[in-house]
Amino acid sequence: MFKEEIVVSQTEILANHVAYGKFEDLPSHVIRHAKHCIMDTVSCGLGGRKTPDADILIATMKEIGGPPEATLFGDKTKLSFIQAAHVNRLMANILDYDDAYMKVGHMTVVLVPVALALGERLHSSGKEILSAVVQGYEAIVRIREALDPSREAYVTTFERIDSGTSFGVTVVAGKLLGLNGQQMAGAFGLTGFARASRVTYPDRALKGMPPWMKVTCGDSFIPGIHSAFLAKNGFPGDRQVLDQGRGYERIVGSDRYDASKLTENLGEEYGTLRIGFKFYPACRYTSSAIDAAVAIVSENGIEADDVDRIIVRGNKNLATYFQIYEPDHMIQAEFSVPYVITMALMGEPRTNWYSEDMIKDPRIRNCQRKVTVEADPAATEKFLESYIACATVEMIMKDGRRFSKHVDHPRGEPENPFTEQDHREKLTWMASSLGMRPGQIDELHHTLDRLEELDDISQLTRLLVP
Repeated sequence: MFKEEIVVSQTEILANHVAYGKFEDLPSHVIRHAKHCIMDTVSCGLGGRKTPDADILIATMKEIGGPPEATLFGDKTKLSFIQAAHVNRLMANILDYDDAYMKVGHMTVVLVPVALALGERLHSSGKEILSAVVQGYEAIVRIREALDPSREAYVTTFERIDSGTSFGVTVVAGKLLGLNGQQMAGAFGLTGFARASRVTYPDRALKGMPPWMKVTCGDSFIPGIHSAFLAKNGFPGDRQVLDQGRGYERIVGSDRYDASKLTENLGEEYGTLRIGFKFYPACRYTSSAIDAAVAIVSENGIEADDVDRIIVRGNKNLATYFQIYEPDHMIQAEFSVPYVITMALMGEPRTNWYSEDMIKDPRIRNCQRKVTVEADPAATEKFLESYIACATVEMIMKDGRRFSKHVDHPRGEPENPFTEQDHREKLTWMASSLGMRPGQIDELHHTLDRLEELDDISQLTRLLVP
């Protein structure tokens, strides 16, 4: 399958695999899932274009300047490919509507903007984009499996956000640039020397997530891009950087590491298939609670004014950091269980959840006070053991009736997957909110659906602008 090279380390085996992995070798269901991931990123990016954060970042990049190489989601401006990747990453993540793998967080929102922006510059084909993204997932997921921190390290020192994401970007950029196996291993070494982003926040239990968190996570892709270009041009890198005993786990705060996981069942199991999609624009930790609340409302014909109290029981993190009332801004609201449960209870369209008027609406603020979040030891155990963010919602009516619903796997997770119609509707909602016409949306969906047939990814990127 792969060009033969002398391979002596776990890092090199993984690098060789991702460098020479061909589109034609990928199973059809993996390709399908990867296309859904790209479609989902486009959907979220179009929806994120309307936010003030996007306006500021685009204006800033235009002020910095650069060659017009790559297209932005929902905007006629073209920027350098690295600037476009940064802006598109923010726009696709700003609503917290993008796909996720619970152990890692948001992978696609980093990989796909890089693939589309660099691919547009290089005139990459749809097959090349898909292959690069699938192999990028492979690197991230396998590094995360190798790390496997203890429970204590996970909640105290582990850097989940960038424990492996930069290596995924290295793979995406490296494959599009045509790196061979040894160059890819060297690029891994260069990426490994760029320290992970040690994320710190104010007291989230009191203030929720800060408004700057999305943009400051955006630079996680830069080491991967730089490393791939350096390796392409002959710069050496440590080709054993991820091997056992080299200490990469210490950089990202894990107390355990098993390098054999980097290569276990290569070509047989695919990290792509672990990615789940979101039906609601909110942190994935809240999704089970939203699903449960929506089910209670729809099954029993409940109106918001009928409700006296709502009790959400979930893992300890949910109770500690997500019980934020009357959020001041969009990012706080995305991580507020009282807010997102109120949105679901009132049946608000998902495209309207985070408008300034909605966040400040007195009726919305009053309704949030009906919601409390409690730590459930069983839910905490399930999360720490299996990374399942389950939740139970109890809804108590003013007339004394009680309704309860438990959800283990929210809609969109691999265990409770999206339908083709779910993907299509999400794209339609987000594109329509930006002013795209039905005919434009149909063409965009058709192009995304046949991505592997595109000779040049610009056949897709030209459709991203209303």
